[in-house]
Amino acid sequence: MNLVEYSDTLFKIQPILKLKSEYTSDYKQKIFSDLNIFRKIIEDLKVVQPLEPVLEKLKQTLIFKSTGDAISVPTTQASEIDNRMIDIESKIELLIQMIQTSKLFGREDLLYVRLPEFKSFDELAKYSKDLQKAIEIPITDTAINGEVNIVGADQGSVILYVALGTVAAVKLIAGICWSAAVIKKKNAEANMFVEHAKTLELKNDALESIIDAQKKQLKNIADSEANALANGLLNHNDPETISRLKLSMDIIANLIDRGGKILPMTKDEDIQKSFPNYNALDLIESSIRQIQTGDRNN
Repeated sequence: MNLVEYSDTLFKIQPILKLKSEYTSDYKQKIFSDLNIFRKIIEDLKVVQPLEPVLEKLKQTLIFKSTGDAISVPTTQASEIDNRMIDIESKIELLIQMIQTSKLFGREDLLYVRLPEFKSFDELAKYSKDLQKAIEIPITDTAINGEVNIVGADQGSVILYVALGTVAAVKLIAGICWSAAVIKKKNAEANMFVEHAKTLELKNDALESIIDAQKKQLKNIADSEANALANGLLNHNDPETISRLKLSMDIIANLIDRGGKILPMTKDEDIQKSFPNYNALDLIESSIRQIQTGDRNN
């Protein structure tokens, strides 16, 4: 079990995990309100596997058996709900303390890299070469001056802790990961559109035109994302640089598609937010405007 991969979710949810309630004037009932928001927060917590047992106990209570935004519960049953909440809050606090005391957590230049599942050394070697192309080559740009140093590994699915040497290198990889997630989403949408077009029994020429148009659109998106990264973070956009960035985005998009993740270990919230939320990739949007208008010196 690796806790670091849950850090973003835990740090985001802990401050807003509030169950709004008040007693009736006779204290025989307790009214829980804003439950739709609360249920959504609990649903977001389900990705944190160590919390599964306590979350399941909470889901057996009346606030989850009801679908309304507010519910009135007898005081005796309300105490059970309160105790479940105390249990969840205490376990979240414990997990956060364990994460924060890790010798790896908080390093400004460190990445957490979880590889997709594999079964052979050949697959491991391929992922290693892919990561070299996707991470090591881009950050050696003179505008970044980064370098890769694998400082640790973890059990379970293969997890690497990779130091990049500079914060600028982490920001570049964040941008590449974000663009890769955008490309993954757009590629999925294009595939769905093509599959739908096939059901319309179009003539071959018409279907080929649609497929070609989707390929062109995906190429234009990749070009735009790479140019935005080059101009915003590297301050140059020569063809070789653009080609390297596009290769990095393509590799990381494939890693994400197979279940891989790349996350920062820093406590800096701005950098944490600059990496995609891998649990909500269908909601991601291009950050080209933010990259182009951002401070290149930060």
